[in-house]
Amino acid sequence: MSQLTDDIHQAVAGVLRAHGAGLLSRALLVLEVVDEVTGELGLYVEASPADMPAWDRAGLLHYAGLDLAGQITACRVGDEPPGHDEQEEQ
Repeated sequence: MSQLTDDIHQAVAGVLRAHGAGLLSRALLVLEVVDEVTGELGLYVEASPADMPAWDRAGLLHYAGLDLAGQITACRVGDEPPGHDEQEEQ
């Protein structure tokens, strides 16, 4: 695992713990970055742990996309405002 990925993993794990969200087991980082000199956009994609198989990375990304699509659909067919989360009500 790169030092950057390790640092991000530890930071996210700490925030999740502080908010009572549980332990971080796996993460897929998809970050858009801007070069400070040229202004060129770049994409940073890294998994934590670093040895996560490619098919697990793809599955995690697909699962997140389906979850987001479900939230968007619920907002369009229901009265829920965008960003509404049932867990927030509990």
